[in-house]
Amino acid sequence: MLSSFARLARCARLPTPPRPLAQLARPRSLPARTYSSAPRGPQRYVRFGESGGPGGGAPRNPWDVRNWDRTATVIAGVGSFVLVYYLSHLEQVPETGRWRFMDISPKYEAMLAETAHEQLMKEFKGKVLPPNHPLSRHIRRVVERILEANGLGTLQAPGVTDSQVRPSAEVWSAVDPDRMPPESGGKQWHLFVVNDDKMVNAMASFGNIVVFTGILPVAKDENGLAGILGHEIGHAVARHASESYSGMKVFLFLAAVLEVVGIPFSSIVTQLLYDLPNSRTMEYEADKIGLRLAARACFDPEGVPQAFSRLAQLERAMGGMHIDFLTTHPASDKRSKVLREMLPEAYAAQAASPMCGQTADHMAQFRDTWMGGLDPDRMSEARWT
Repeated sequence: MLSSFARLARCARLPTPPRPLAQLARPRSLPARTYSSAPRGPQRYVRFGESGGPGGGAPRNPWDVRNWDRTATVIAGVGSFVLVYYLSHLEQVPETGRWRFMDISPKYEAMLAETAHEQLMKEFKGKVLPPNHPLSRHIRRVVERILEANGLGTLQAPGVTDSQVRPSAEVWSAVDPDRMPPESGGKQWHLFVVNDDKMVNAMASFGNIVVFTGILPVAKDENGLAGILGHEIGHAVARHASESYSGMKVFLFLAAVLEVVGIPFSSIVTQLLYDLPNSRTMEYEADKIGLRLAARACFDPEGVPQAFSRLAQLERAMGGMHIDFLTTHPASDKRSKVLREMLPEAYAAQAASPMCGQTADHMAQFRDTWMGGLDPDRMSEARWT
């Protein structure tokens, strides 16, 4: 009997109390989502260890070579080579101490000298006065005194043909310094006296000295001519032509680099900011060197600024307007003033020269030879109007 009641008790199931309706309807709480109206940028792959990425630290150092790509490495390599090349070819002008870039070798100057001499022979063929002409003899004497007093070499002997002096370009080599142009340590110069009264000019480069007869009224006498020729020889001694060639290489390289990066290269800006200022610097430098050369050769230094004053007078008579910023040469009046300020130094150099002696008779002979009674102070009205 008891066992029947026990089985009934184990099998009995009491009903569970019903759950409240509100509890059954309550939803599960979800985390709130935030929304942004800003546009989403492109996805970027972040390398492990970079700033902003997993394990990121400090920003990358742009000067660390390990962080450079191939383009940056090439640019840095080329730039370093150019900088080292430029600095290794800087030198000082011995006569003035001015720093400049120079990468023209003496052997290349010899090639330029050969080419320049041949061009001058062709250009002035039939116009060069013979060596025995009175003007040629007087000009030659002035040049020889300047070269001898300053240890700059000698002129080619009169009557010696060009074929006897330069049989071929082989004589212009670094192993034969006597055949090198004087700018490169050579010892031989060539003089051309060109019969052209309309050309008021003289020039000297790569061992060739060219004097046009039109410059003689400006020179007036041997002192003035010595100042003018000293200026031109000063250009050659300071190797200004080779310096210009060297500077041209630098700007051609800069132009190529700017073209590659897409920046147009303006030749006008280069001319205004480099070519013209540098040319005027060379002119002042040649004035200073020329004054010293003439003074050491025992010519009166006072004649040099006087010659430039006469040149300024001629320029005014011809109606020319001079703007320094737009010209290769400074104004002659300004150059004369600068030369006068250097006269004490020139007289000191003259006093120290062992060569100086009596030159008054040479001045008078030179003046009487070519002036022919012409008043130098009225030369512009007499010959140029």
